[in-house]
Amino acid sequence: MGAVTRGRTGYHHGSLREALIDAGEQLARADGLDGVTVRRIAAACGVSAAAVYRHFPSGDHLIAAVAQRAREIMARDMFARLDDAAERPPLDRLREVGESYIAFALAEPQLFTLVSMPMTTPPDRPDDPNAADLVRDIVLEFEPPGVVDEQRVASRVMLAQASAHGLAVILRDFVPDPAVREQLIAGVLDRVGAGLEA
Repeated sequence: MGAVTRGRTGYHHGSLREALIDAGEQLARADGLDGVTVRRIAAACGVSAAAVYRHFPSGDHLIAAVAQRAREIMARDMFARLDDAAERPPLDRLREVGESYIAFALAEPQLFTLVSMPMTTPPDRPDDPNAADLVRDIVLEFEPPGVVDEQRVASRVMLAQASAHGLAVILRDFVPDPAVREQLIAGVLDRVGAGLEA
Protein backbone atom coordinates (compact mmCIF):
# COMPACT_ATOMS: atom_id res chain seq x y z
CA MET A 1 0.00 0.00 0.00
CA GLY A 2 1.05 3.60 -0.46
CA ALA A 3 1.69 6.16 2.25
CA VAL A 4 -1.19 7.02 4.52
CA THR A 5 -1.32 10.48 6.04
CA ARG A 6 -3.41 11.35 9.08
CA GLY A 7 -3.88 14.56 11.05
CA ARG A 8 -1.09 17.07 11.49
CA THR A 9 1.71 14.65 12.36
CA GLY A 10 1.58 12.50 9.25
CA TYR A 11 2.87 8.93 9.12
CA HIS A 12 3.37 6.04 6.76
CA HIS A 13 1.33 2.90 7.07
CA GLY A 14 2.98 0.74 9.72
CA SER A 15 4.74 3.59 11.52
CA LEU A 16 1.88 4.77 13.72
CA ARG A 17 3.76 3.92 16.90
CA GLU A 18 6.51 6.42 16.12
CA ALA A 19 3.96 8.98 14.94
CA LEU A 20 2.15 8.70 18.29
CA ILE A 21 5.40 9.38 20.14
CA ASP A 22 6.14 12.32 17.81
CA ALA A 23 2.69 13.74 18.53
CA GLY A 24 3.19 13.22 22.26
CA GLU A 25 6.48 15.10 22.11
CA GLN A 26 4.87 18.07 20.37
CA LEU A 27 1.95 18.12 22.82
CA ALA A 28 4.39 17.91 25.72
CA ARG A 29 6.36 20.88 24.38
CA ALA A 30 3.14 22.90 24.31
CA ASP A 31 1.35 21.73 27.45
CA GLY A 32 3.71 19.59 29.49
CA LEU A 33 2.51 16.37 31.06
CA ASP A 34 -1.11 17.59 30.93
CA GLY A 35 -0.95 17.47 27.14
CA VAL A 36 0.18 13.86 26.97
CA THR A 37 -3.07 11.90 27.01
CA VAL A 38 -4.22 9.04 24.81
CA ARG A 39 -7.17 11.09 23.54
CA ARG A 40 -5.11 14.12 22.55
CA ILE A 41 -2.28 12.10 21.01
CA ALA A 42 -4.71 9.96 19.03
CA ALA A 43 -6.54 13.05 17.81
CA ALA A 44 -3.27 14.66 16.72
CA CYS A 45 -2.59 11.59 14.56
CA GLY A 46 -6.16 11.38 13.31
CA VAL A 47 -6.80 7.93 14.74
CA SER A 48 -9.00 6.43 17.43
CA ALA A 49 -7.89 5.53 20.93
CA ALA A 50 -8.36 1.88 19.94
CA ALA A 51 -5.60 2.33 17.35
CA VAL A 52 -3.25 3.57 20.10
CA TYR A 53 -3.81 0.40 22.11
CA ARG A 54 -2.70 -1.73 19.18
CA HIS A 55 0.78 -0.24 19.73
CA PHE A 56 0.85 0.36 23.49
CA PRO A 57 -0.59 -1.91 26.22
CA SER A 58 -1.91 1.09 28.14
CA GLY A 59 -1.96 4.87 28.27
CA ASP A 60 0.82 4.72 30.85
CA HIS A 61 3.04 2.86 28.38
CA LEU A 62 2.45 5.58 25.78
CA ILE A 63 3.31 8.30 28.31
CA ALA A 64 6.43 6.34 29.30
CA ALA A 65 7.53 6.26 25.66
CA VAL A 66 7.02 10.02 25.28
CA ALA A 67 8.89 10.65 28.54
CA GLN A 68 11.72 8.48 27.26
CA ARG A 69 11.82 10.58 24.08
CA ALA A 70 12.16 13.71 26.24
CA ARG A 71 15.00 12.19 28.27
CA GLU A 72 16.84 11.12 25.12
CA ILE A 73 16.53 14.59 23.59
CA MET A 74 18.04 16.02 26.77
CA ALA A 75 20.78 13.38 26.84
CA ARG A 76 21.76 14.12 23.24
CA ASP A 77 22.20 17.76 24.24
CA MET A 78 24.50 16.62 27.06
CA PHE A 79 26.63 14.42 24.80
CA ALA A 80 26.89 17.19 22.21
CA ARG A 81 28.03 19.62 24.88
CA LEU A 82 30.70 17.17 26.01
CA ASP A 83 32.16 16.85 22.50
CA ASP A 84 34.22 19.98 23.09
CA ALA A 85 35.18 18.94 26.63
CA ALA A 86 36.43 15.41 25.99
CA GLU A 87 39.98 16.12 27.19
CA ARG A 88 39.01 18.13 30.25
CA PRO A 89 39.07 16.77 33.83
CA PRO A 90 36.03 14.78 35.02
CA LEU A 91 34.84 17.56 37.33
CA ASP A 92 34.74 20.00 34.38
CA ARG A 93 32.83 17.49 32.27
CA LEU A 94 30.37 16.78 35.06
CA ARG A 95 29.79 20.50 35.39
CA GLU A 96 29.07 20.67 31.66
CA VAL A 97 26.49 17.92 32.12
CA GLY A 98 24.87 19.82 35.00
CA GLU A 99 24.79 23.04 33.02
CA SER A 100 23.26 21.19 30.07
CA TYR A 101 20.53 19.71 32.30
CA ILE A 102 19.67 23.13 33.69
CA ALA A 103 19.75 24.73 30.23
CA PHE A 104 17.33 22.12 28.93
CA ALA A 105 14.95 22.70 31.84
CA LEU A 106 14.94 26.44 31.20
CA ALA A 107 14.69 26.20 27.40
CA GLU A 108 12.06 23.43 27.36
CA PRO A 109 10.15 23.82 30.64
CA GLN A 110 7.10 21.89 29.47
CA LEU A 111 9.06 19.00 27.97
CA PHE A 112 11.18 18.96 31.12
CA THR A 113 8.10 17.98 33.15
CA LEU A 114 8.28 14.59 31.43
CA VAL A 115 12.02 14.23 32.03
CA SER A 116 11.50 14.60 35.77
CA MET A 117 8.22 12.68 36.13
CA PRO A 118 8.10 9.53 38.30
CA MET A 119 8.45 6.39 36.19
CA THR A 120 5.49 4.26 37.26
CA THR A 121 5.67 2.29 34.00
CA PRO A 122 9.15 1.60 32.64
CA PRO A 123 9.82 2.00 28.91
CA ASP A 124 10.24 -1.15 26.84
CA ARG A 125 13.94 -0.49 26.18
CA PRO A 126 16.83 1.35 27.88
CA ASP A 127 17.25 5.05 27.12
CA ASP A 128 19.63 5.63 24.21
CA PRO A 129 21.54 7.77 24.94
CA ASN A 130 21.22 7.51 28.70
CA ALA A 131 21.91 10.62 30.79
CA ALA A 132 22.04 8.72 34.09
CA ASP A 133 24.70 6.37 32.74
CA LEU A 134 26.68 9.36 31.50
CA VAL A 135 26.72 10.91 34.99
CA ARG A 136 27.75 7.61 36.58
CA ASP A 137 30.55 7.06 34.05
CA ILE A 138 32.04 10.46 34.85
CA VAL A 139 31.65 9.99 38.61
CA LEU A 140 33.50 6.67 38.37
CA GLU A 141 36.55 8.62 37.22
CA PHE A 142 36.79 10.11 40.72
CA GLU A 143 37.47 6.63 42.12
CA PRO A 144 41.05 5.47 42.78
CA PRO A 145 42.41 3.08 40.13
CA GLY A 146 41.26 -0.48 40.78
CA VAL A 147 38.96 0.54 43.65
CA VAL A 148 35.24 1.29 43.33
CA ASP A 149 33.29 2.17 46.45
CA GLU A 150 29.71 1.74 45.22
CA GLN A 151 28.23 3.60 48.18
CA ARG A 152 30.49 6.58 47.54
CA VAL A 153 29.72 6.47 43.80
CA ALA A 154 25.97 6.36 44.48
CA SER A 155 26.25 9.30 46.88
CA ARG A 156 28.22 11.37 44.39
CA VAL A 157 25.78 10.57 41.58
CA MET A 158 22.88 11.57 43.81
CA LEU A 159 24.62 14.80 44.84
CA ALA A 160 25.21 15.74 41.20
CA GLN A 161 21.72 14.81 40.02
CA ALA A 162 19.80 16.28 42.95
CA SER A 163 21.74 19.53 42.83
CA ALA A 164 21.21 20.04 39.11
CA HIS A 165 17.55 19.07 39.27
CA GLY A 166 16.73 21.17 42.31
CA LEU A 167 18.52 24.21 40.91
CA ALA A 168 16.79 23.78 37.53
CA VAL A 169 13.34 23.71 39.12
CA ILE A 170 14.02 26.70 41.38
CA LEU A 171 15.41 28.79 38.53
CA ARG A 172 12.57 27.81 36.21
CA ASP A 173 9.83 28.61 38.71
CA PHE A 174 11.21 31.46 40.79
CA VAL A 175 14.16 33.22 39.12
CA PRO A 176 13.23 34.85 35.80
CA ASP A 177 16.28 37.15 35.54
CA PRO A 178 18.90 35.55 33.22
CA ALA A 179 21.81 37.33 34.91
CA VAL A 180 20.78 36.12 38.35
CA ARG A 181 20.28 32.62 36.98
CA GLU A 182 23.80 32.62 35.58
CA GLN A 183 25.28 33.72 38.92
CA LEU A 184 23.36 31.07 40.84
CA ILE A 185 24.33 28.30 38.42
CA ALA A 186 28.01 29.20 38.72
CA GLY A 187 27.92 29.51 42.51
CA VAL A 188 25.94 26.35 43.20
CA LEU A 189 27.87 24.16 40.76
CA ASP A 190 31.16 25.41 42.24
CA ARG A 191 30.02 24.19 45.65
CA VAL A 192 28.73 20.91 44.27
CA GLY A 193 32.12 20.37 42.64
CA ALA A 194 33.85 20.94 45.96
CA GLY A 195 31.56 18.36 47.55
CA LEU A 196 32.23 15.82 44.84
CA GLU A 197 35.98 16.08 45.31
CA ALA A 198 35.76 15.79 49.09
